[in-house]
Amino acid sequence: MDQQLAGEADGAPEKIVLKLVRNVKQNDCRTVVVNGLVGGKGLLKEVRKLAANKLRIPLSNLRLFDQHGAELLEADKASAEARIKTGGTFYVSAGEESCVADRTPDLDSQAQDASSSISAGCGNFTIVAKESVVEAQAQKQLKWAASLSGVVFAVGLPDLHVGNGCPIGAAIATEGIIYPNLVGTDIGCGIMLVQTSLKASATNKPRILDRWVESVRVEGPWDRDTSGRLAEAGVSTTSYDDSLGTIGRGNHFAELQVVERIEDAGQAAELGLNVDDVYLCVHSGSRGYGESILQSHTKKFGPDHCAVESDEGQAYLAAHDQACKWAQVNRRIIAERMLDQLQATQVKTLLDITHNNVVEVRTSDSPQVAELIKSSSRTSVWLHRKGAAPTNKGPVLIPGSRGAFSFLVKPLDQLPFLSSGWSLAHGAGRALARSTARSTGKTRQSSTGASDFKTARQLGADLTTTSLGSRVVCEDKDLLFEERPEAYKDAACVVADLVSANLCTVIAVMRPVLTYKMKARPSQ
Repeated sequence: MDQQLAGEADGAPEKIVLKLVRNVKQNDCRTVVVNGLVGGKGLLKEVRKLAANKLRIPLSNLRLFDQHGAELLEADKASAEARIKTGGTFYVSAGEESCVADRTPDLDSQAQDASSSISAGCGNFTIVAKESVVEAQAQKQLKWAASLSGVVFAVGLPDLHVGNGCPIGAAIATEGIIYPNLVGTDIGCGIMLVQTSLKASATNKPRILDRWVESVRVEGPWDRDTSGRLAEAGVSTTSYDDSLGTIGRGNHFAELQVVERIEDAGQAAELGLNVDDVYLCVHSGSRGYGESILQSHTKKFGPDHCAVESDEGQAYLAAHDQACKWAQVNRRIIAERMLDQLQATQVKTLLDITHNNVVEVRTSDSPQVAELIKSSSRTSVWLHRKGAAPTNKGPVLIPGSRGAFSFLVKPLDQLPFLSSGWSLAHGAGRALARSTARSTGKTRQSSTGASDFKTARQLGADLTTTSLGSRVVCEDKDLLFEERPEAYKDAACVVADLVSANLCTVIAVMRPVLTYKMKARPSQ
């Protein structure tokens, strides 16, 4: 009773209701109740611990902001705890700056304008989207990224969507500094497309498709010489090499495709693309290796940016470059494993594009780079691509969701750097958060509006054959729902926006035949 009276005398309520919102993904939030009379542990420490647990953010990186973007600091604990005692909404970051300091501008109208370009602090951003819907929170994330120190401009592609730390489907240029968090954990993630010895005529035979579904299993360590493959690519061995030749989770996949139609016969002939063959698309990255690089860098140097010329900047770039090469080897081994299991071979590689990385762009590469540079001593900017395919590496494959067409496109020559970031969309882009796709996928509505309440097993079976007749191999039911076609935007709209903005032309449309996500390990 004495403790309660003391708390009331201080103006502290016994119970405080707080809404904890993830800073860069503000549809991810939790409501918590804390004791305003926590005593010796400290109210700020208690809230930080709750936030770390509920939003799964490492406590060592966690930062807490109020609804005005002001940070709650241990150095000013009295003021911070006074703000907490008033209750309300607080924003939780994984080390990045607040996204809520300027939340008043409504950017919805800009999402539909392919030519929109808005000054944002020290940088500008453009969103290339007309047909594609870009949610407001993704726009706010891009605006936040464009306002970071050292950022000179940012481009959002039509597949722009909310990410964890920064938007996905964006190219962000900086001067003199790099932001490892903008690249993220999956350093070197990309897409490879190879021509196989399989013939398209076989894909019309259900018994052959059944056999392929049974045969393919790209799981566990590869039983061949990984160290030799890495050495050929100039990569040292790592503690993550048992993951080489595995796809990973999330939106990663390996997919057999055939040509649905050719739009540019000349370009198709130049690539050797034809309607008689089966092609294999592999989308994967550096697995746990890339994540370990970001975690190690953040633990040693903190979550903020670093100067390119500094020891930490050079250390990150060296590790980053190794991870990008490692990811390329990973994709090659995935293709080899899968084709071996299908008793097929690789004829040739059509493309292998990295869409998660940071690269240097010099004034000699584009005159527009010189316009961005403020320091007379510098001759380049650093382009961070997060889910953005480069336009200077040849053709690009823009995959749809499983059960949707993919598009093989040719970037146009001499693209203006400022309006494109020399980048294209890397896919369709998510339309639904994973949690939403998972929960809504398990209960479908019938035509009368009543709940169907199919079991997860029945719905999972429905999702393993798509509306295009292709097969899906995924033995994780949650992942099957998270990655269902409705969870993604329309890839055709994404490509239409890129074509309308004069960034690329379509070479061919590809139809999925078999999409491999994962198989469970055999029971022991």
